[in-house]
Amino acid sequence: MQFEIADGHSYATLEIDFDEGERVGIEPGSMVTRSENVRVETTSGDDGIGGMLKRAVSDEIDVMTTYFIAESDGAHALLAPDYLGDIARVELDGTEGVKVQSGGLLAWSEGVERGTARNEASNFFSSGELTVLKLDGKGSAFISAFGAVRKETVTAEDPLIVDEDHLLAWTDGLSASRQKDSNLTSSLLGGEGFVTKLSGEGSAWVQTRDPMVLFGPSGN
Repeated sequence: MQFEIADGHSYATLEIDFDEGERVGIEPGSMVTRSENVRVETTSGDDGIGGMLKRAVSDEIDVMTTYFIAESDGAHALLAPDYLGDIARVELDGTEGVKVQSGGLLAWSEGVERGTARNEASNFFSSGELTVLKLDGKGSAFISAFGAVRKETVTAEDPLIVDEDHLLAWTDGLSASRQKDSNLTSSLLGGEGFVTKLSGEGSAWVQTRDPMVLFGPSGN
């Protein structure tokens, strides 16, 4: 299976070439094109109805999973995110998971396990999501951003403060805590501004534009 991020940073697309039997998980609605030998399969996850109910009460909106499966060699698909912006590749080596803000995951290869995790603080993001996506296993995942994607290194000696709506993903080795800061742009949306403090050892991916400004209450 081969992946290529194309078409520049502002209007990035993800090209996928895969052979018979290979499959890739995709964000529903992200398909631009696919070859005729790609079969689409949608499932409700491995945990059945009980898992669906659990996700429903935990505010998990991404219940269904869509896969593209190659029925013969030479299969091809083209994906694009909802936002105008970049796509970044995140490699998982099986030793440490990655958490992704809901809506930020575009696609993932075989070997990557996708689940959910509860936010570490109440109403963690201005978007109101109570859960985030949790990626484990070994393989490639692709996250999409509003604007460009920047990867930041976090150390115990140098924690990272992020305006919360710019935080896209972070590794499991980091501890996330929410702090009030009325001086930031988030205060324009909900009357209170908050930042996220990431502590520990790991990496974080941030997006350079705030989708809540365009799609949030003040952007309607």
